[in-house]
Amino acid sequence: MLFDNNCKILLITVLSIIVILQNTTNWLLRPGSSSSSSLMRYDNFLFDIVYTYVNGSNEEYKREKEYWFSIYQPLLGSDRLQKRHSISSSLSKDNNELCFSLRSIEKFMPSFHGHIYVVTDQIPNWLNISKSQSQLRVISTKDIIDHRYLPTFNSHAIEANLHKIPHLKEFYLYFNDDYILGRAVSIKDFFVDRRCPVIYGDDRLTSNTNIALNIHKKAMLNTNFLLDNLVPSTNLNASDRHFLPHAPHPIRKSIAKEVWLSKFTNIHRAQSSHRFRDMNDVHPIYFVSRYLIEQSNVCVEQRRMKSACRSDGEDFCNQVLKNNFTEAKQFFDELRRRSQMPKFLSINDRTSANYTNQGRIHKEFQRFLKERFPKKSKFESKDCTM
Repeated sequence: MLFDNNCKILLITVLSIIVILQNTTNWLLRPGSSSSSSLMRYDNFLFDIVYTYVNGSNEEYKREKEYWFSIYQPLLGSDRLQKRHSISSSLSKDNNELCFSLRSIEKFMPSFHGHIYVVTDQIPNWLNISKSQSQLRVISTKDIIDHRYLPTFNSHAIEANLHKIPHLKEFYLYFNDDYILGRAVSIKDFFVDRRCPVIYGDDRLTSNTNIALNIHKKAMLNTNFLLDNLVPSTNLNASDRHFLPHAPHPIRKSIAKEVWLSKFTNIHRAQSSHRFRDMNDVHPIYFVSRYLIEQSNVCVEQRRMKSACRSDGEDFCNQVLKNNFTEAKQFFDELRRRSQMPKFLSINDRTSANYTNQGRIHKEFQRFLKERFPKKSKFESKDCTM
């Protein structure tokens, strides 16, 4: 009898400790707690992450791109600007950004357990696609784009078809492969009340865009033209449309399907058929985001930010690496000196292949990334830096 009583006392004590620990954990994970940014869990709100990836420096890819461009070129007319942006590979060089982006997700979104979809026709030799690693899945363009329009070298065409990814959840984050998390993020950075996408706009207005500058900005103006011809469901000022920052974009699949499959089917068909960026393209992510704000009746929150890497303490940082080694090294050194990293970091490599110091810039870039994310992630079958 004494033994039974002691067992009961021990059992009650253990259960009491478990309850205390549970309550403590719940407090730590509560959105309002001071540690919510680093400990916020995603258990009760499932969403996916979608990447688009291309290695533009791959020789086979370059040969195929040049072949199709020689066929497509007569259709582009005499616009040299359009040709330059269509065939340029400066935006698709591979510095293992995808690998380090995935490492940043594992490090700074540790409790994320939705799926990660990588849309690509090139599978990096380090990417873990084994059955033992079921969280990440590779999606071919054949899975989402009509075969008549393939192969495609147009990111606008691919982005306009992301909603077709099989089993994609209603809520997802769209990442370019060069979007990197610099520190811990909370679910509230992307979705408010677990259902309202947070749409960020930087300090530049799309209405101030000069179409002569580049094909990317022309896509913004094409999008604005379509939006201007819709009757707004809100009292928003149509001129108050801001560029999207180089950072993860929260998207609702149902809104994307409404845009492409119900409202603008002809635009969608035409854009999907453009193998290269076209002066008639719209900007898919910007289009869906602005449609969500201006036309839908679902909840959304807008936030303003500065995307340039101006000073310590900013949440966003977008930097372009140009043919200037001194400037590039200074940028990385300044990042290291910051009291905290930006939440969202995007570094675009625009260096030229014939630039003497391109290799030195790439070495500095890789050194910085390895310093920040030295540990191999579960998404790598082998260390991507080896």
